[in-house]
Amino acid sequence: MGLRYGTIRKFEESSGPWLHKMANATFSEILTAVKPRERTDRYKVLAALYCLSARRAPVTTRQVSDLLRLHLRNMVPQNLSDCLRRYSADVEVAEKGPPLRWTLTAKGLENLRGLSGLELRSTPSAQDYGADVGIICALDTPEFAAVVDASGGNGQWKEIPNPSIPHRYRETTIMTTLGHSLRVVGTTAMSMGLTSAAIVTTQLVLLHRPRLVMMVGIAAGTKDGGKQFGDVLAADPSVDYNSGKVVEDKGIREFLPDPYPIGLNPRIRSLLQKYLGAPPIFDEIPGKWAGKRPGQPNRLHLGPLGAADQVIDDASRVVEIQKNWRKLIGVEMETYAVYRACHDAPDPKPKFLSLKSVCDFAAAKGDSWQSYAAFMAAEFGIRFIKAEWEAMWPDLAKEGED
Repeated sequence: MGLRYGTIRKFEESSGPWLHKMANATFSEILTAVKPRERTDRYKVLAALYCLSARRAPVTTRQVSDLLRLHLRNMVPQNLSDCLRRYSADVEVAEKGPPLRWTLTAKGLENLRGLSGLELRSTPSAQDYGADVGIICALDTPEFAAVVDASGGNGQWKEIPNPSIPHRYRETTIMTTLGHSLRVVGTTAMSMGLTSAAIVTTQLVLLHRPRLVMMVGIAAGTKDGGKQFGDVLAADPSVDYNSGKVVEDKGIREFLPDPYPIGLNPRIRSLLQKYLGAPPIFDEIPGKWAGKRPGQPNRLHLGPLGAADQVIDDASRVVEIQKNWRKLIGVEMETYAVYRACHDAPDPKPKFLSLKSVCDFAAAKGDSWQSYAAFMAAEFGIRFIKAEWEAMWPDLAKEGED
């Protein structure tokens, strides 16, 4: 027998603004996912916390009780406050109040998934992250040095001591254009290449849990599209162009690519598109550079960026790669590993972005433009974060306002 309208109306009036979250929840689906004898008090409470989005925002005992009564009527667990305290591995006090507010822990969500057999999703909250931005560079100089300069200089950075970790971690704080303070953790790989980049990215994600992982550095550009030294290349997607199968057909050796490209989060892609063309930012950044600059203003290029464990000093090799990726914007040695490590990371997964600037065109290698390219990539990356952070994380920004 269903609830009468008056009962539901009274429930709405007493429950406040959190009702909208509950209304879109799947409590009935979670409840019916197990047999009646398996619907223990603990199972019911965890299901209620999940449906109230308690992983994202703490809830009161009253909210849990109201939701359970709405669906279970007289089958609500007795003394709900004691139940919540007993389930300490699954539930914890987030605010002492009064009233007490409870949050569903990561372990609690994992247990609910195991008990129900359902693939339950959870929107990450600010508390799930240890840092806002994790920056990775392949080289300490000139790449990470440029990041330090772009974010205020050495005086703004401090060491994060951890002798058990081979990588050196440093941190700083930057302010967004709208006034939010962001914790930034930075490190460099032990060497160039995909393997080292994958290792340092995985460690960064596990140790510091950043919301965004950004790789900053230098790359070889392709000559089409009017590129010049210092242009910024945003990898979307990143491509492991050496991944595939070598076959022989009638005495001719051929390579069949199987690159498994990894693209950007759609939100980040749409924000980057604002900077295509000739935005003012590319008039402002070079003004800070005292050395040699290219003759024309720099630009942002958004497209496939190839990665492999090889330094290319032969322009014909780039032409070969472009047979499979005709819109290729450049080649380098790390981005694919960074994207793959973030893509395969445990929850909460970070978003990721690679910004590399053109220092050569895969021929006649030299270092005369490396410092300028590192400067352009770092300056654009830091400015992009400051200007677009709130747009990048609308849900978290709204959560902060609440």
